Amino acid sequence: MSSKSAFNSLDPALLYKGDLLKRIFFTLIALICYRLGTYVPIPGINLDIINDIFPKEGSGVFGVFNLFSGGALARMTILALSVMPYIVASIVMQLLSSAIKGINEVKNDGELGRRKMNSYIRYMTVVFCVFQSITILVGLERMNREGALVVIEPGLMFRTVGVFSLLGGTMFLIWLGEQISTSGVGNGISLIIFTGIISELHSAFSSLLTLSKNGSISLFIIFFILIAFFLLLLLVIFIESSYRKVVVQYPKRQFKKLHNDDFTYIPLKINLSGVIPTIFANAILLTPISIATFYKGHAFSNFILDYFIANKVIYILAYLALIIFFNFFYTNFIFNPEENANFLKRNSGFIPGRRPGKHTSDYLQYIVFKLTFIGSAYLVVICAVPEIIRYYYGISFIFGGTSLLIIVNVVTDTIVQIQSYVFSNRYDSWIRKYESKTRKLR
Repeated sequence: MSSKSAFNSLDPALLYKGDLLKRIFFTLIALICYRLGTYVPIPGINLDIINDIFPKEGSGVFGVFNLFSGGALARMTILALSVMPYIVASIVMQLLSSAIKGINEVKNDGELGRRKMNSYIRYMTVVFCVFQSITILVGLERMNREGALVVIEPGLMFRTVGVFSLLGGTMFLIWLGEQISTSGVGNGISLIIFTGIISELHSAFSSLLTLSKNGSISLFIIFFILIAFFLLLLLVIFIESSYRKVVVQYPKRQFKKLHNDDFTYIPLKINLSGVIPTIFANAILLTPISIATFYKGHAFSNFILDYFIANKVIYILAYLALIIFFNFFYTNFIFNPEENANFLKRNSGFIPGRRPGKHTSDYLQYIVFKLTFIGSAYLVVICAVPEIIRYYYGISFIFGGTSLLIIVNVVTDTIVQIQSYVFSNRYDSWIRKYESKTRKLR
């Protein structure tokens, strides 16, 4: 028997299971490469001084950035920026496509438009990387003190090499994420962020145990924090998997007298905007704080560090207010009730009890407003609880609401993709078996 006939005689179930295992193995290898890259330092950095500085100052602003970079920022490695510039560039381009007609036309221009949008996002990512890299590198040079040089040889050469190192690290992660999405399982960029957060989970909990050993907090407080963390996780899982189903009927299908074929649903998530509001709120608050940390001594920097840092009431209130604002703001961009109402009208669909057109649009707008209000309250709860714990107990437990949202969404999305892959291959195997039986009957 030839090798080709032997391959075709194999059980299709074994074939797709083997292919799935290869994809999972490729994903794990790629994520291991990412983790190894988080230990490659930027040239010209004094590693001993960095290790002494960031464990002390990394509990606040730097702790949040360090969490998303998987510890790369605290070690000042080439992957310190992680994929956050790419995420911000993607969000900005999505907002611009909704506001600017020309960009929206490019976005809707099929495969060619998608490639152009990806190019625009990459160009914007480069700009963000260069700006953030220069800010970090100049700030590191300003940390130099007599007898404690963070940067061994400050100057133009260090900044140039540092910018290209950080830019190359971010672009490498973008390429690696695309390879995972193509040849692995799950969304590559999301899995990279997820891996970075999970890798810092042990340090977040070990800091609690260290505080308990030192007598700073009691075991009862630690138990309370862990219970709160678990309850928040359950809340995130419940809300992120919940939908508001809006019934849609099609008159053309009613004559068929089928049970479920004369109507469908518009599934609307309770949290339509996902993790975007918390990312925007963090970016708006933490960017000036991080810059002020590098430039201590100036009047504006001192004002920021005195009033707008973690464990401050003003910071918490501003953070929660920005989450609510960006939740309503971003939801208006990603869901257009008028477009959905017109789409239903063109396809002869209607919502029972609502006239097509403006009446349907107003009804959808009303539903989205209620969902956004509930979603805002939900985001406020999961983001406020960690901040309140920091405020009352003065601990540096940085594992907050944004991290929980990312973990739950990435895990859920990856599981759904694996299930879809398995079911699609089973369907193909059923088709092949049916065709082979049909040939034998002939």
